[in-house]
Formats: sequence, structure tokens, C-alpha cells
Amino acid sequence: MRRRKRWGARIALSFCVAALAAAPREANAHPLHTTLVQLTFDERAHVLVGSIRVFAGDFAAAVAKHAGATTPDDDRVTDAAAFAYVSSTFRFTDAAGNPVALQWCGSRRVNDLLWLCVRGASTTSPSALRLTDQMLCELFDDQINIVQAVSGSKHTSALFTKGDGAKSAM
Repeated sequence: MRRRKRWGARIALSFCVAALAAAPREANAHPLHTTLVQLTFDERAHVLVGSIRVFAGDFAAAVAKHAGATTPDDDRVTDAAAFAYVSSTFRFTDAAGNPVALQWCGSRRVNDLLWLCVRGASTTSPSALRLTDQMLCELFDDQINIVQAVSGSKHTSALFTKGDGAKSAM
């Protein structure tokens, strides 16, 4: 009886492995369309730093669409193309409505995730800064972009969805 149960379990396991191997690649897609931004503002140095977490495949598709190119098979994009896309979808303005210039400070990949880094200098009080975050919204109607900001002892969060305008950054 034990042999029959083991044999049956092996057949069932083999069937499951074969079914997973034959499943379409779409089954590997993640169900959530989100970015997460960790934003810090150093009031003494007047430097704003954003660390943006994004799924590599989604980001590569958005960068390619922005550049009018095809999505690379390996989900890799150049820093120049990545920054051009980020600059067009993730923007700060000061109290007078002037854009805060951002600089690229690199990226790193961890499995299917990318961590992107941008920074900018602003003498404007962090509470007067406005942020627009429409990353990946051109790809997904259900895109949600979460921003967690820290300035001194102040911690805030903001949520951006497709079509949202500028919101307070801090």
C-alpha cells in the first residue's frame, strides 16, 4: 500500500512539474502594477534623493515605448534611456512652479526589481515642493505609485494613480 501511495505521489508531482513547464510565460507575470519611491530631503544640504523600486520588465517596456523602440529581451536599458524616461514621468516643482532639476545617480538590479536613484538640489522648503509621479501609467490602467517621504522628523506618504496631478511632496 505504501509503495502505491509513493508511486501515485511521484506521478502527481511529475504531472504538476510538466504542467508548470508547459504553462505560457504570462503565468509568470506579477499581478500588481506598482512602484515604490523612498524620498528623503536633507534640509541642511538642500538635497532631495529618490530611490525608486520598479519591476525590471515593466520599466524596460515603458522606457522602450517612451523612446519609440522595441522592448529588449533581457529587460536591460541604458542609464541615459532610463533617466530620460524617469525625467518625463517623475517631476518636482518648487513653490513658484519651477521644475527642480534632477540628476541620475544610478541603478541596481536585484532579480526582477530595479532600484533607480535620482537626486536634486532645492532651496525650497520641502513642504512647498510638489511631485508628479506617472511612472508606468501609460502601460497599466491600474498602476499605483507609492511615495514615502522623510524630511527631518516628518514622514509622509502619497499615492499616485493614472491621471493624478501634482501633490505635496512632503
